[in-house]
Amino acid sequence: MKIKKIICVLLTAVMICIYLPFSSTAGEVITADYVEDEVVFEYTPPASSVARRSVSSFRSRLASLGVTELTALDNYDDTIQTSSVSSEPTTYVAKISGDVEKTCREIEKISGISYAEPNYLLETCGYTTPLEITNQTNNYVNHEKWYLDTVMNIPAAWEKYQTCGEGITVAVIDNGFYVDATDFPTNLWDDGSGNHGWNTANGSSDISPVYKSDGTVLRDTAHGSNVAGIIGMASNGSNFVGAAFGAELMLLRVANGEATDNNTTVITSSAVANAVVYARRHKANVISMSLSIAGIYPTAIKNAINDAYADSIAVVAAAGNSSIGSAAGLYYPAAASNVIGVMASGQTDRYTLTDFSNYDEHSGQYYDIAAPGYAIIGCGTESGKFTVMAGTSQSTPLVASCIALYRSVHPNQTVDKVYNSLRNCSTKNVLSNPTVSTSKTYTYKMLDAVEFIDYGATKPEVEFNLNTTVTSDAKTGYIYGLDEGFADIASYVTVKDGTGTSAFIPTVNGNGTGSKLEIYTITGALYKTYTIIIFGDVNGDCKSDGMDAVLIGCMANNMGEYDDSIKYAADVNFDGSVSDADSVTVAGYAIGNDVISQIR
Repeated sequence: MKIKKIICVLLTAVMICIYLPFSSTAGEVITADYVEDEVVFEYTPPASSVARRSVSSFRSRLASLGVTELTALDNYDDTIQTSSVSSEPTTYVAKISGDVEKTCREIEKISGISYAEPNYLLETCGYTTPLEITNQTNNYVNHEKWYLDTVMNIPAAWEKYQTCGEGITVAVIDNGFYVDATDFPTNLWDDGSGNHGWNTANGSSDISPVYKSDGTVLRDTAHGSNVAGIIGMASNGSNFVGAAFGAELMLLRVANGEATDNNTTVITSSAVANAVVYARRHKANVISMSLSIAGIYPTAIKNAINDAYADSIAVVAAAGNSSIGSAAGLYYPAAASNVIGVMASGQTDRYTLTDFSNYDEHSGQYYDIAAPGYAIIGCGTESGKFTVMAGTSQSTPLVASCIALYRSVHPNQTVDKVYNSLRNCSTKNVLSNPTVSTSKTYTYKMLDAVEFIDYGATKPEVEFNLNTTVTSDAKTGYIYGLDEGFADIASYVTVKDGTGTSAFIPTVNGNGTGSKLEIYTITGALYKTYTIIIFGDVNGDCKSDGMDAVLIGCMANNMGEYDDSIKYAADVNFDGSVSDADSVTVAGYAIGNDVISQIR
């Protein structure tokens, strides 16, 4: 680290002796559009029968705030008005007559409400208007499954492991599906009543694409069919085939039947959250989401995905097609730590990101993997036709397909093991090619199906010992939650099942932030390196004191250069940035006037 020592010492004297807060500047936030007359909130009714009598007053309070209609997510009925209302938290979509943001603030004041937010709008991540081709079209050869064979090694995985995804259910969350087309996947999930999925936008079994009022199709109406075909399209005598055509597809339409100004489908956060809930309750193994929203991670979607992840469901989402780096703004849910975020590589230069793909400037902290996203073939809008599309929408189902193959071979492995295998399995690098001016080069991994599945069979897995608060960030490899001044890492973390060994490497100052835990395979090869984080400790001595306050003050004021792990440890307020407030907190902790939590 390069540090201006004199300035930092003076800064520390001011902080510790005077103990005054410093001002901070918030970074730019990308705002998202939302439905102008809808609010999404979560309500937990009182548990006691007596307290449940307050439900009527609760409904009256909502009415006084302009709520005119109320629908329970995944139930499509107003359960609040019933006498048998559950004491479990339920998410509702409310129609309102007033200002959305003001109404959200007022609803959040009501007892039992955990959050209230607008019903945000998401977009599909297809970059181009679908090109419709037939098996006899002259240029179809240019699109013929090049990405399966020569880039992702998927046919080799079929042959080596004798699986095409059998026994796995992949939920495809998208805008609608032409299921009656001859070449549409035939291996469809069934709910026992003949339904192959659900329309979570309106609570019906109609999963067909959205049409305009005049009967014509919307610009992106083939998007869902293209995505579904990339995963599950059978050959049907053609040269086109899905990457995991042995898996069952659960089809979830989230488009509500309206069109935006650019002639695309309207997709709400409540419908997407509902689709994730549906996939979880019906035991999907993988969820593929070629959808994104800029700058905001709607709580309804986040909660639904967190629940799916807790049930060991792998969630894959598109990084988006705005040529934006992660430092300029994140796209969700792809950027979430428990979601596999997918970028798009090209066709001509197969190991270079496309010029439209969003990209990660933080070494895979937010987006995880690259997969082909140009000239990808899926199902079309009518029998005998296929669609060719480009976008991270097309990369995402390819990665979801590889996960389906993996889970078919390793059905008992946890979702963490699946993610760890995917993030570490390949050595092939993809160079970013952003459209913005930059002198930096970023490298990402390209998914190889055989290496991915092999990795799951041979690499060790780390587990955190019971009765500790230790956890890790899956994308960064940071381990945190250890006690300040801990002596032995083995008290917290072990390599399970005798599948490997470990070595702990402290910093020059001790066991603190920046120390490394190296995990080795049974053959002695380095498998993974974790970095220790002690919040508030930035000099690596495993304690938070005045010197750390100095260094954090320097960071907050752009004095010196610091590793990402050091910046992460400096954010003791957990607000996503290093500010003077963090420095003040550490200074206060050093003199016994403040608290620093190691549980993030």
